[in-house]
Amino acid sequence: MSTWHMDGGMAVKYADGELNPTLAASVEAHLLACDRCRSLLVPRVPQVRLDRIWEEVAEAVDAPVPGPFERLLRAIGVHDHTARLLGAAYSLRLPWIAASAVALLFSALASGETTPWGLLTYLTLAPILPVVGVAVAFGRDGDPAHEIGLAAPYSMFRLMLMRAAAVLTASSVLALVIGLSLLGNDWAVAAWLLPSLALTSLTLALSSRFDPRHCGTAVAATWLVVIVATNIREPSLAMFGAAGQAGYLAITFVSVVLLMVRRREFS
Repeated sequence: MSTWHMDGGMAVKYADGELNPTLAASVEAHLLACDRCRSLLVPRVPQVRLDRIWEEVAEAVDAPVPGPFERLLRAIGVHDHTARLLGAAYSLRLPWIAASAVALLFSALASGETTPWGLLTYLTLAPILPVVGVAVAFGRDGDPAHEIGLAAPYSMFRLMLMRAAAVLTASSVLALVIGLSLLGNDWAVAAWLLPSLALTSLTLALSSRFDPRHCGTAVAATWLVVIVATNIREPSLAMFGAAGQAGYLAITFVSVVLLMVRRREFS
């Protein structure tokens, strides 16, 4: 074991940051195992400097690491506090987006099969992913930043709309990319867009009276039941035709009107 120890002059230089990097590293390694040298150094380090260093360490350790979506929002000019409130939603985190991508990928691959059920599976799944995402992106139990959101300079209605728009955009872009990659220029690439908008806006409208998770579950379950009921004998894409698209547009319009009428109830 080395019998070397710091003297008073070296302790002063180390405390003032005047040692060269190599010698400073050697001193730091020695300090880890030497009470005598630590005792010599303590009174020579200003308390103000120690407090500042500790604050910097605590801030670096405690500060949450922004996820990919939050970093993307900041990169396109979204304010840091807004990006943090949006990125905190679980349905905008990488695990949720990855799970959604896998589900869409398998459904899009199924659409290439010879059976008519393949394309129907993709068109059924794509609209309800944003519904489920919106349902878990807002509310006390599904939102890890719920208390922060309450203290943010936004109304709960505005925060909900921002989260819903972010979830809908992320889910739609994901579905479009996968659809274009596997379905090409087929009309089905966009046939689910209006159903998705209708189901999402309906979920938001119902959330003014009920828990968002329950609303999302009910809307998604109803959608699946209707799809199965109308295609139980023979698969058909009639629900995604012109008449169906007009119906989804009407649902969207009515849901938006209800949202505006009931916006104060989100407080």
